Amino acid sequence: MNQELKQEERELIKLVGFFKKKAEQWTEESEIPDEFKQLVETCNKLVEQINIHAQSREVILSEREMLKKLVKDNAQCPHCNKPDNLKLIGTEKNDKGWKSNKYKCRKCNITFVWNAPNNPWDMIPYVESIVAEIEKKAEAENLDEASKQHYTDAITQMKGNLAKLKPVVENSAIDIANLELRDKEMADMVHKFKKHLMIEKIKLS
Repeated sequence: MNQELKQEERELIKLVGFFKKKAEQWTEESEIPDEFKQLVETCNKLVEQINIHAQSREVILSEREMLKKLVKDNAQCPHCNKPDNLKLIGTEKNDKGWKSNKYKCRKCNITFVWNAPNNPWDMIPYVESIVAEIEKKAEAENLDEASKQHYTDAITQMKGNLAKLKPVVENSAIDIANLELRDKEMADMVHKFKKHLMIEKIKLS
């Protein structure tokens, strides 16, 4: 059974299994009533819809997980400046709402929040803010040419990375929004039909 099925979807598929068995028994004993035939057909169509949606949900959520892994923390302890003894102990949001990883250094016995976001959607405004800061520095009148060039190169590289990351993150956000909408529609449909099947099951018994 599909791993991404929700509890109520699993329960409905179980109920559908009961009606399918009943239909098989009926064909062995006598002709299936038309009303029951239609019910089983509707059940089959709905189960097919549920499975297609669950597969699509699985794909979108696994893509989202892969996207999360794009951002790698190169965290170091602010005391010993080493990553060797760090243990990830949670996450924290800053005043801008960006989520970052919280670490404990087992050697120095301190906890700290790393200064960069831990996910691609917060990374975009973070990098944009850094680009804005570097652009300000690059415009300073007292800068020598070598420093100006260094800043210009850094800006070009960051903007290039942003241009690649932005469409991927935006598409993922659209996919998630559509999935949430479809999830809600599917949940309503499954809930109503499950109630209907339970009533039909009571009638049969």
